Amino acid sequence: MEPVSSTRNQHVVRAVRLHRARGRREADATLLEGPHVLAEAVASGASVTDVFGLVDDRTARALAEQAGARWIPVIAEVLRKIADTDNPRGPIAIVRIPGPTTLGADRIWLDTSDPGNAGTLIRTAAAFGFGVMMDPEAVDPWSPKVVRSAAGGHFRTALASGPPGDAHTIATVVEGGTPITEIARLLPEERPVCLLIGNEAHGLARQLVEEADLAVTIPMVGKIESLNAAVAGAICMYELMLARRSLAARRLE
Repeated sequence: MEPVSSTRNQHVVRAVRLHRARGRREADATLLEGPHVLAEAVASGASVTDVFGLVDDRTARALAEQAGARWIPVIAEVLRKIADTDNPRGPIAIVRIPGPTTLGADRIWLDTSDPGNAGTLIRTAAAFGFGVMMDPEAVDPWSPKVVRSAAGGHFRTALASGPPGDAHTIATVVEGGTPITEIARLLPEERPVCLLIGNEAHGLARQLVEEADLAVTIPMVGKIESLNAAVAGAICMYELMLARRSLAARRLE
């Protein structure tokens, strides 16, 4: 099969449209870039429809076959046109965005405009057993930049959009909250919790903090004003995971 050499090819044009939020909404699809993210999507059973790659990219072709997707070999110039990075290695794939998910257990709620932070927090949530709720006004969780930063996390955790819901809400604040290291004695045993993580520049809205069931702060000994939102969220999720394990162990005693 001859590689696609024109950026006006219909499959290429369809893929490029997915860089825009409107294009993703209309197609109910997004782009994945890189072999690791694509492998995670395929392993999780995600609906991958098209895979673009260089002619000699055997890994990309094998993943396309495994997913039952259309394999579209392209030249380097075309791959750069589709890609979200300056020097793509491929493959780049089109994957259908799953429908709304019901979150049952503990989750985080994100209000961030930064794709890197959003992706890192989604990946961390998947690692520590949390679902993810996105503020509808936050960054699009299915933008290619967020998907790339999450490194497969989208396909390993439940993801939804909306308000925090009826969970026990825990607001993250830079100072003045309960030390997160003390969370184990304050967790409700039967009710799911929702960890609220705000925009890195401005934090959470005051009303959200005031209405939360609890506010937590990460104790720091160095003279640093605050942590990166993704780092702070990861620390809090880890402490919450340990607290849940502690509660479960006590119930078995």
